[in-house]
Amino acid sequence: MASESPACGICHSIHISKPSTAWCFECNKGLCEECKEHHILKKASKSHGFIPVNEFQKLPVSVLQIEESCKSHSERYQAYCHKHECSCCSKCLIGDHKNCKDLTDINDVVCRIKSSNMMLEIEKSMRELTDNLQRIKQKRAGNLSSLKLHRQTIEKEIQIARHTVNEHFDRLERKLLKELQIIEHDERKKISKILASVERKEKEIDEFQISLAIIKQHASDLQTFLISKQIEHELTDTESLIQSIQNSNELSDVIISFQTNDLMKSLENISKFGKIVVQTSQSDISLVRQKIKQAQAKVDIVTECNPDHQYETIKNEEDSCFIVTVKPAHDALKFGLNGQYRLCITPSGFILEDIEKKTTKCCWAFKIVRKFGKRGIKNEFEITVGRRNVLGEGTVVLLCSSKDEPDQISRIAQTIMEGMKSKVKH
Repeated sequence: MASESPACGICHSIHISKPSTAWCFECNKGLCEECKEHHILKKASKSHGFIPVNEFQKLPVSVLQIEESCKSHSERYQAYCHKHECSCCSKCLIGDHKNCKDLTDINDVVCRIKSSNMMLEIEKSMRELTDNLQRIKQKRAGNLSSLKLHRQTIEKEIQIARHTVNEHFDRLERKLLKELQIIEHDERKKISKILASVERKEKEIDEFQISLAIIKQHASDLQTFLISKQIEHELTDTESLIQSIQNSNELSDVIISFQTNDLMKSLENISKFGKIVVQTSQSDISLVRQKIKQAQAKVDIVTECNPDHQYETIKNEEDSCFIVTVKPAHDALKFGLNGQYRLCITPSGFILEDIEKKTTKCCWAFKIVRKFGKRGIKNEFEITVGRRNVLGEGTVVLLCSSKDEPDQISRIAQTIMEGMKSKVKH
């Protein structure tokens, strides 16, 4: 961004040129101090988010270029499609995404994104990837040093062997030294290539960390979410690079040594001193791997924004989980549910997860659940959601794996809800 402040958008519309002092993310325009005061007093715009225009100008270009409205229909985003990993406006929902089941209200996705578990996971992944890259860098740099020592040792062995024979072996010596240098050069080239790739990725992550710190402080929630998705993909690519390096055995130390030919005892039959042997040792480097996309899908899809219940939705190992089977019915099919799932009772509400992939299939926050509890039929547990659900209202019946679990699910959910209400009162 240029250092000069942009003109006030409202004044400009009436042909008055005044520099802006604040930036409104909702209106996507700069405002002078007077227009900002009017903006805050208006009922329709008093909840808009503002930041000083000089702080707005510090945002990275990649963030400023993000469109907060649908490019195809010029409407604001209404939902996020987890299947296609894209934001959707109302026209998108009835068009290209009319058959998509895994949709979440955009406000629920971006609410408190800067303090969400997704951001924590990305920052943690950056640290872990940086540590991994540092380990690889140190390992390869150490091997470069050891290769030089190996070469020096072999040169001494070759010189000692040379002095035991006549000048006939001078030619063989030069040939062997050349072979040694070529092998060392080739191996150093391979390692240097890995180091260059690692340092490049390390630099990219450093830049991401700087950008992320600025984004968290100054960008809008939607901007933060969308750029976070971009960063997430870049981190996944870096993790794939690290995995590829390890799978291709490129972390194994290269060891070159010298083996003296036994035929040197019969000088007439000696064609060379020996041969340069290239060996690899089993890598002892320990790399940390984190499934970024899986962690994000399990946590941030269930983030809810409720002015009456300000609590952070974080799923952890203490959440109670039950194996359930969805009974086939119209509402179950509408929600895209069919078969067996894992039902998790968390502070955010009821979450149905794919048992094998451990990914979230459906999430019903307590605020949209009209009723829940055991049905009259043995082992059956019923959840009814209202119109605030992104896919509309409906009732889903779950068949639990044991006779005690329906009552247990009800008790746990009721305890969580009562605890939330108690926190709100205090």
